[in-house]
Amino acid sequence: MTPEKKTRIKELRQKLANLKPEDRQALISRGLTATVEGRTLSLHNTLLVYLQSTKTKPTVVGGYQQWKRAGKQVRKGEHGFTIWFPVGPKDKETDDVLTAETFYTTTVFDISQVEPILASQN
Repeated sequence: MTPEKKTRIKELRQKLANLKPEDRQALISRGLTATVEGRTLSLHNTLLVYLQSTKTKPTVVGGYQQWKRAGKQVRKGEHGFTIWFPVGPKDKETDDVLTAETFYTTTVFDISQVEPILASQN
């Protein structure tokens, strides 16, 4: 992880930890954010996304490859949102992580930041 990314993550964690109860409630009232696969982000990750969004209210997010599998392309120059994802043993039926052994960060993009993949782009 680059020093810049470490600093950004530290700042986000501090911002989240220092949210006033009324600010936290205001963000929560915006509703949860779903992934392109239809899962709901955790409250923690939803708050992280909301703290990083300045232009729009994120509704559906996905990583670069997730959007690609969904037939969408992240527009050039778009900046994503950093979230945490758990790593550990998974349930064979649901593919959910049973016990988070560690967490890593990844970048997700909102549906407003993607466009359909054109036939010439394949």
